[in-house]
Amino acid sequence: MRAAMERGDWQTAIQAGQSWREQGGRDWRLTLNLALCGCRAHQGPEQHWLALAEEALQNSHHHPHARLAAAEIAAGSGQWEAGLELLKGLQPPLPATALQLRSALLAKLNRSDEALALLLQIAAADRDWRWTMALAAVHVHSSNWSAAEQLYRAVLQQRPRQREAHLNLALALLSQRRCAEAWPHYEWRSSNPRLRPDGSPRPLPPLEELAQHHVIVQGEQGVGDQIMASRYLPPLAAACPRLRVEPAPRLAGLLRRQLPPHVSVATGSQARGDDAVVIGSGSLAMLLWPCLGMAAAGSQGYLKAEPQRVAHWRSKLAKMPPGLRLGLGWLGGASGSERRERSLSPTELKQLGAWPGVQWLDLQYLPSGDSHWTQLSRDAGLHRLGEPGHDLDDALALIAALDGVVTTRQTVAHLAGALGQTGQVLVPARPEWRYWGDGIRWAWYPTLELLQQSQRGSWTEMLEQAAQRWLAPPQNAANKNRD
Repeated sequence: MRAAMERGDWQTAIQAGQSWREQGGRDWRLTLNLALCGCRAHQGPEQHWLALAEEALQNSHHHPHARLAAAEIAAGSGQWEAGLELLKGLQPPLPATALQLRSALLAKLNRSDEALALLLQIAAADRDWRWTMALAAVHVHSSNWSAAEQLYRAVLQQRPRQREAHLNLALALLSQRRCAEAWPHYEWRSSNPRLRPDGSPRPLPPLEELAQHHVIVQGEQGVGDQIMASRYLPPLAAACPRLRVEPAPRLAGLLRRQLPPHVSVATGSQARGDDAVVIGSGSLAMLLWPCLGMAAAGSQGYLKAEPQRVAHWRSKLAKMPPGLRLGLGWLGGASGSERRERSLSPTELKQLGAWPGVQWLDLQYLPSGDSHWTQLSRDAGLHRLGEPGHDLDDALALIAALDGVVTTRQTVAHLAGALGQTGQVLVPARPEWRYWGDGIRWAWYPTLELLQQSQRGSWTEMLEQAAQRWLAPPQNAANKNRD
C-alpha cells in the first residue's frame, strides 16, 4: 500500500487497504492512509473517508500525524473550518507540510493575507517545490493569475515532468485567455487517455493526419466539460470519415441524435483496431483551436432539442399556474469542496422559491434514491418532474420549453448555453477559465449572463440581480417559449 501511495497509484493503494480491512485489520496508520487515498482519488462517498479519519483519530488518541492527515481529508471535503481546528491542536514548531495545508485552508476561506504570511514563516531552507506550489495556490485563490503562472513555471524549471504544475499552469494561462500557450500544458490532466505510464502526454496528431485513422473520442472529466467540448465534434466528424465517440452514458443519446450518421456513439470502451487513435474530449479544443477558436455557434447554439419532446414538455408546463417557467440548477461539483463553491444553500433555495409569479422547474440531477437533496428541493417549493438529468436529451427539451434558466456552475449551465437558451449563471467570486465573460455575457455561450459573487460564499446579492432581470417589466409578461 505504501509503495502504491509513493508513486501516486491511489486505486491500487485503496484496493490494498480495503482488502486489509476486510481481513480485520485496524491499525490506525493504515486506516488513515486508506482514507487519504480515497480523498485524493475522489473515489467513494466522502462521509466514508471522514468516518475512517475520525476512527484513526480516536484510535491514535489524536496523534499529530493523524490530525494532519485528517485535516487534509476535511479540506478535500469542503470542511475547511474543521481542518483548521485539527491543525490548531498541533504543537509548534509545525512541519512545513502542516503550515502549507493551513495556508491552503485559509486561502479557501478568503483569508489570503494570512495564508501568505504563514507561508513566509517557513525557513528558506525548507522551501522546496511544494512550498512554491502552495504559494501559487494562494495567488490562484486571489485570482492573481500572472503571479501564479510565474511560480508554476519556476517549479517546471526544476521538475519538468511535474504533472500538477503543468495542469495548474494551463489553468492560469487559460484564465488569462492565453489558450494557444495553455493547451499543451492542459494535456497533462490525469483524465487524458493519451498519458504515458510515466504520466507525460503523448503528442496529439495533427487534424490532417487523423483523417487517415479510425479516431475515437473518449469522454473525460465531467458531463458539463463533455458538453462544452462537443462543439468541436461536428467539424471533427467532417474531417474524419471513421469517428467513434464514447461519452458519459447520460450524454450518449443526445450526441447520437446531434451527430452525422457515419459517427458511431457508444457507451464504454469497445474493441479498437491497430490504426485507432484515441483522443480525450478535453483535447478537442487544442486540436481544432487554430482553425475554430472557441467555435461559438451564435445565439441558436450547437445543440438542438427534439421537437416532439419539446412539445411534450410544453403541454405539461401549460397545466401549471400562470407566470414564468424558469429552470433551476442548484447543486454543482463532485466533492464537498466543489459543492461549497458551486451550490445554493437551503435558505437561498427558499429565497428563489419566494419569487412572485414564477414556477420553478428543478433541473438538478440527483442520484436515484437520494432523499436528502430531493427534500431540499421540495421544501423550497420547486417542481421536480421525474428524475431530471438522468436523460440529458429529455433535459435539453425541457430547458428549450422554459422561459429561461438560473443555475450555478454545472451541467445545466452547459446544456442551456449549448442550446442557446437565455438566463443567468451564478459564478463564484474566484471564477475559472470556463466562465470567461465578454462584459456580462458568457463568452463560450453568449445567450447566458454571468452573475459573479462579490462576497465569497454568499449568493444573496446575485439572486437579487437575477430577480431584477426576470421580475422587472416587461419580462414578466413575456412567456416567450409557450405557444
